[in-house]
Amino acid sequence: MRSKFFQMLFLILLLTFSWSGSAFAKDIVVLSQFPLSGPHGTLPEIGWGYTDAWTYFNEEAGGVGGKKVKWSMEDMRYDPTVEVSNFTRFSAQHTADEFLVSTGYITGALKALIKKVNEEEMIPWIDGSFSAEIFGKEGGPSKYPYYYSLGANYGDQIKILVKWIAENHSGQGKPRVAFVNSPTSYGRDGLPEGLAYAKEKGLEIVAQIEYPYSAADATSECMTIRKSNAQYIIYHGYTGQQSATTIFLKTLRKVSPQVQFTGTHYLSGSLGFLVNGEAYNGVIAASCWPAFDAIPRSATSMDNAMVKFIHDLAKKYRPAEYEKGLQGGIRDMTLYFIGSVYAIMVQQGLIEAEKAGDLSRSGINNALENIVWDFKGMYDGQTFSYSKHTIPMLRLYKAKVKMVEMGGKKVPTGMWIPLGGWVNTDKVKW
Repeated sequence: MRSKFFQMLFLILLLTFSWSGSAFAKDIVVLSQFPLSGPHGTLPEIGWGYTDAWTYFNEEAGGVGGKKVKWSMEDMRYDPTVEVSNFTRFSAQHTADEFLVSTGYITGALKALIKKVNEEEMIPWIDGSFSAEIFGKEGGPSKYPYYYSLGANYGDQIKILVKWIAENHSGQGKPRVAFVNSPTSYGRDGLPEGLAYAKEKGLEIVAQIEYPYSAADATSECMTIRKSNAQYIIYHGYTGQQSATTIFLKTLRKVSPQVQFTGTHYLSGSLGFLVNGEAYNGVIAASCWPAFDAIPRSATSMDNAMVKFIHDLAKKYRPAEYEKGLQGGIRDMTLYFIGSVYAIMVQQGLIEAEKAGDLSRSGINNALENIVWDFKGMYDGQTFSYSKHTIPMLRLYKAKVKMVEMGGKKVPTGMWIPLGGWVNTDKVKW
């Protein structure tokens, strides 16, 4: 009898350890997609930042409870159809108990994948889009339970610019504002909220222009702005380094140099200084992140803990590229950070889920929703709640750019100067 008892006990223990060992042996798989190539050019810095953040996490920070994460990175070429195709293929190749988190980059793909991500796969998805349609009042976790954003939505970005104009306008009469947006999902997103708020705040909207994403000339658009006597521009749906922005800004500086140029998050970053030169001087951007770089790099402030962490990461894992900078290395630390920030947020979700004892898709989703964090000091001591699936933090910056003589030719120097502190849009009295 006693012998049978010990045999049974041994069998139970054997099955228990076999099951737990099998469960622990399951890989933790993550997919991320970035525009490493495409209309914005080749951006290897994003991939370097992503790779290095995972190397640090797996090799030095202990991974997830001692287990390394198997991460994959795809080039989606700034094309929503490529992003959708990559995810569809990857999800078919991996089981739901291994493939635990995915990240994406643009609004078009985010909208195309609504059903597949939120109803079919039910996988946490962290995105670089700040879509107001997805993450604003009409969307949010009740409608899209598995979607998360890495910043404040586009509607709030435009509204914070409107608010700044309303509060800082010193001329006679109402502030006269022209809205310029790209004819893309990104460029149209957040615009209805911004326009409605501009009217509410008493701004006079004198022009609304859709400017082509791949424009080769901006004379017509800038002449429309001149004829409208606009005093401010809110420019949305572009990056600071793309050719369309350079063409627009340099034309505007000739046609209407007195107009204050403002824009949303993706105008920030130091590459805008390089490609636009002094035309970028005075540009105001509503940014979700701190200023990670300046030209020269030695002028970058390291007072922000996240900025210092990212620079230290690059110096450790990419010393040659960090040192080369604009000469064939990391041209803009903002790009390096973009890759890193996805990895860091995924890592935090995995850590919190593992602590809670539920390292599954639903467990990670619950963990992300309950995060209250300072994001490694990114917001100068302020914390945010991820309960609404956005990071509701914004700060206004003004570009200071000057051409200097170097090696017999003029080159740009530049930095972003903060206009006030961090604003939590969840707490703003609009």
